[in-house]
Amino acid sequence: MDSRTRRRWFVAALVLFLALSVVRIASTVARDGVDGAVIWIALLVVAVILVVALAVVVRRAGAVRDHVTRLRPGAVVVPAFTTADTLDEARAAGVRTKGISGMGGNPVALAVGNGAVEVWVGREEGPRWVVRRVPAGVAQARAVYGSRESGAVRVADGTAAVTVVPAYRPLRAAGGAGREDLERAVRELTTAP
Repeated sequence: MDSRTRRRWFVAALVLFLALSVVRIASTVARDGVDGAVIWIALLVVAVILVVALAVVVRRAGAVRDHVTRLRPGAVVVPAFTTADTLDEARAAGVRTKGISGMGGNPVALAVGNGAVEVWVGREEGPRWVVRRVPAGVAQARAVYGSRESGAVRVADGTAAVTVVPAYRPLRAAGGAGREDLERAVRELTTAP
């Protein structure tokens, strides 16, 4: 099952849940009064908030990736989310930390080319900092991402570093990186021209 099919099933399930919730709320109100419907209304509100939040995360991650791809044509672009380590690495590099949360989760992109990995935060006009590509400078790592530890990719050159959760599939990455995404990111960060 490809990503489009999964997305269609996900949307269909949400629409079905919404329809069933509305019917359930209406029947509960008709039978028990407004008090009986409070739980269903609360569940519906939570579901709507969750869907909107996830849609925003996916849109923001894609927007950063597309922005960097436009500004760095031909470069390999790795979409990602920051980790708690990213904030410390930005401070160590002496760059602005605006847009980098201490808990991670902000969309970033790594542009690979010309012997370096550029760290792009948001839709800025240039990279926030650069990490040189050195032998054995790219590796899978563990990093704090939200309230848990997750698989991540670390790029380091002895002076500068960046640790991120790859977000090729932003919804899945929002819950933590998958093994395939980690392997793909390491491969692209190591072998890109």
